[in-house]
Amino acid sequence: MQNKAFGVVVVLLLVMAGCTRSGNGGNEHALRIAMIPTTDPGKIVRESQPLVKYLEKETGSRIELVVPTNYAAVVEAIANNQVDIAYLGGFTFVQASRRAGVLPLVQRERDQNFHSVFITQPKSGINSLADLKGHSFAFGDVNSTSGHLMPAYYMRAANVDPGVIAKAFYSGGHDATALAVANGKVDAGAMDELVFGTMMKSGKITPEQVRLFYTTPAFFDYVWAARKGLDPKLSGSFADALLKLDASNPEHKVLLDLLNATKYLRAEDASYDKLRQAARDEGLLK
Repeated sequence: MQNKAFGVVVVLLLVMAGCTRSGNGGNEHALRIAMIPTTDPGKIVRESQPLVKYLEKETGSRIELVVPTNYAAVVEAIANNQVDIAYLGGFTFVQASRRAGVLPLVQRERDQNFHSVFITQPKSGINSLADLKGHSFAFGDVNSTSGHLMPAYYMRAANVDPGVIAKAFYSGGHDATALAVANGKVDAGAMDELVFGTMMKSGKITPEQVRLFYTTPAFFDYVWAARKGLDPKLSGSFADALLKLDASNPEHKVLLDLLNATKYLRAEDASYDKLRQAARDEGLLK
């Protein structure tokens, strides 16, 4: 069963720099890292190479980075000790914590005050959650915090027609949701606020194609977490590497921009109690 967890992995980056470090013949530990595919997995791997090189330098370990094609595969991997550290969404962290006792390490400052955004076409006539009745709707991955769990939670709290949620299309990722709305495949959708902003800034979607009509209240979201039993020295060196990133340092600023971050803070398990309750209310966590 453990091998199935990576049966869907389509990209694997083995960064071998440092494998021939002089005098470190016994220090060849590979730190296995996985990231949930918030956007295209291949794109994440390509763009993460500067981060991988930085982490190798700071931790003294060879870094192996994997980005599966869905969120569940990352939970399976860390639960089955196939990766050491994972970049998880709030909901996938809650799942992995319940299943395997993973430990939160660090998160971006903005992850402590995160939002989902709801988007539609400019002329759709949808201006509020109540207006979604009778319209098609897209979530991202079923295990996404900002692309499913919290949008659905706030939709139910606002008494949105249950049929909208029940018949929703699952795009598999935030970028796919944005494109589904922009291309008229669905009338509206919910997604990660940062991915929305990045896609608008890059021109992958435009104001002529989509507009934002609702933003959720804040919640805790993305977090780096370590598997239970990982050597504290390894998890500590990883956490320290991110915590030391300083926006006033030009080299660090490049990495922070890549990570959509301004700074990193230590993460606490108790911060995710609200998400745990939301998942129970949605019947997604037993």
